[in-house]
Amino acid sequence: MTALNRETVANRLNAVVGWEGKSRLLVQLAQDLPAFPDAQRIDANRVAGCESRVWLLLDWQDGKLQMAATSDSRVVQGLLALVFACYHGQTAVDVLALDFEGWLTELGLSRFLSASRGSGLRAIVARIRNAALAVSIRPLT
Repeated sequence: MTALNRETVANRLNAVVGWEGKSRLLVQLAQDLPAFPDAQRIDANRVAGCESRVWLLLDWQDGKLQMAATSDSRVVQGLLALVFACYHGQTAVDVLALDFEGWLTELGLSRFLSASRGSGLRAIVARIRNAALAVSIRPLT
């Protein structure tokens, strides 16, 4: 079981004061991401709309999202740890109900994101939500 889940990440981030401390923690959290196979760093797995190169693997096992992600940027890798903590292991219905940007705001992180990083995160979350929508048995209302 990974230590990257919403509750643990939120507790750790809330215990850190200031952006420098939060930034260091994000880099540390990135080390807890599952290994991303080099063979999967292909265009089909690349997320368009990200300034840095980002690759994302999504799979559904027993109705729950299994994911792996990586980036060529250390900062983005840390942000991917947040995405992972939010969505990995969730059902499609739960993925669609989660408000990632709202969670970032609760954590006090959204104001620190540059426009390009915010746009990239939205592209990553959109790909995850689209995958959830594709397997969801309930239509969005």
